[in-house]
Amino acid sequence: MTLVVPPVTELLRRSRTGDGTAGAQPMFPTIIAIRNERVVAAVSTPRMAATLSCAQTLAVGLGAEALVLAAEAELDGTPALTYSVMTRERHAKYVLQEITGEGAATRFSVPVDGGDPANGGILAALAAGLSQRPIHVTQVARTGSDTSGTFGDAPFLPAEQGRVVVDAGTVRTLQERVQGIGGRAVYIARSPEAAQLALDAGMPRACLVNTLA
Repeated sequence: MTLVVPPVTELLRRSRTGDGTAGAQPMFPTIIAIRNERVVAAVSTPRMAATLSCAQTLAVGLGAEALVLAAEAELDGTPALTYSVMTRERHAKYVLQEITGEGAATRFSVPVDGGDPANGGILAALAAGLSQRPIHVTQVARTGSDTSGTFGDAPFLPAEQGRVVVDAGTVRTLQERVQGIGGRAVYIARSPEAAQLALDAGMPRACLVNTLA
């Protein structure tokens, strides 16, 4: 949760204060992909069902090791953030974080175990996505000048580069899927070199961010 809570609370704070043009609005339901102990990508849309529909693509295309669905809710009359967490090992967790204040004065409680969620369908959808086998990144073909093979180069990219190329295609696909309803897919590259490779592989520049928030 230490990877997810800070950026999600910042997302909610920004949505409540507005960005100077759109004004204050609710935070969209957001699905977050975690891999190698860091946040890799996220998709936000105004519709819970649309956000959840991205679970399988994130699990397969990004090789996510865990998915987190963060959303605003009201529990017993108290505003809160809910986090539905699922790992590939089927370890599930439901976490609550109460919200107080408004606008720039918004404050958040310490996240606590929420017990059994009111909507178990969210965890089920995350589990279904994570049950699918990820794409192999060791067989991403070289393209363009990479295929010259002057010195007998292998026909496939090194796995580390193949990983970024597959990531780029996955995020591009997600962005094309959700942009029509006002959604957004974002990707956090592990390094400047990986960011440039993702762009070269066709990731929209607007999807490349430094942090989730």
